[in-house]
Amino acid sequence: MCAKRIMLLWLGCLFFVNVFAQNETKEEKAKATLLQLYNEQKWKELIEFGKTTLAEGTDFPLLRMRTGYAAFILGNYSESLKQYEKVYTDDPNNKVSLYYAYLNNLYLNNITAARFYAGKLPEEKKLEEKLVKNKISSLNVEYSVKVPDITDRGNAGYGKFGLNIQLGYRVELQQAVGFYNQMISEPKLTAVANNRNIDIAQKEYYARIIFAASGRLAVMGGFHYLNTPFNNFKYNNAIGFGGIKYATPFVHLQALAQVAKIRDSSYSQFDASVTTYPLGNTKLYTITKASLGKDFALTQVAGVKVVKNLWLEGNLTVGQYKILFANDALYVYDDIDIKKFRLGSSLYFLAGKKLMLTANFNYDKKIRYGSTSVYFNQYSTTGGLIWNF
Repeated sequence: MCAKRIMLLWLGCLFFVNVFAQNETKEEKAKATLLQLYNEQKWKELIEFGKTTLAEGTDFPLLRMRTGYAAFILGNYSESLKQYEKVYTDDPNNKVSLYYAYLNNLYLNNITAARFYAGKLPEEKKLEEKLVKNKISSLNVEYSVKVPDITDRGNAGYGKFGLNIQLGYRVELQQAVGFYNQMISEPKLTAVANNRNIDIAQKEYYARIIFAASGRLAVMGGFHYLNTPFNNFKYNNAIGFGGIKYATPFVHLQALAQVAKIRDSSYSQFDASVTTYPLGNTKLYTITKASLGKDFALTQVAGVKVVKNLWLEGNLTVGQYKILFANDALYVYDDIDIKKFRLGSSLYFLAGKKLMLTANFNYDKKIRYGSTSVYFNQYSTTGGLIWNF
């Protein structure tokens, strides 16, 4: 009996030694192939070799880092982030993987995650990249003209000035002040004095704070205040909101809850959105958002990089609604007419390392107040700029 146990133990040890030796041999062969492909700069072949080797069960840090570097060189920042993120998770002392986790998030325009990783970089790398803990991160300005095709709705103007402040590497405060002006006529609003000349001169203040809880998870919250005069009525509208964003290399998920007082009535809206980067970069991206309040609206956005430094984006919103909060409650679509349909396009031009110019056109189909069948159209043109510090 004792001899059998010794024999079984010996066979077991021999088996594990054999398996270990085979794994070591596979790893050494993989390292040799990696080095050859790397030296020959065969980046596509290197990526395919890395994926295949990982799928077969061979996994070690250099394999992921070389695969990630090849993907980075080819502009597939999502694939690169996937590899470097895994290495950094397993070994937080690996500064190379940390640096590329920062760069990939930056190039994917996931600034919150990029700042999270930036805060962990060595001081010499922060100096090299000109990274600071606190700063004014960006400012933005936009102005929009909205032109309805019925005389009872005058042309409207909307303007906004925004300032974003980085309060440490993991926290950003975004603020904006805005105004909305329009003259309308609506005889059916019998409670409104001088209802053929309703002068809307709305003033707004918006604040949102974003906290990077990790490289993938961000938490946000804020409020939007709107002071809306409506002849003999004065409305103090307020929206409070909070939500989370979870960003994987290729897909970003977000959920947001918004509770408001709009025209002296309670209102709530819940959003769920999915952003995808099919090519692993911003050359092609999609955003799908569902908004559920008293009504339901579905928004689809698709963007493509047309040429160097120029992006074209299309958007479509369907669903009959009276009120809709967009862009994390930054834009509040609330007027007396029912919104039926929205179609638009935007251009983004990177004029330099710091300046982004924007142009937008939107078409809205609306149902006139007090009616179920009288439709009219509204055309909006917006121009703006974003300056990143």
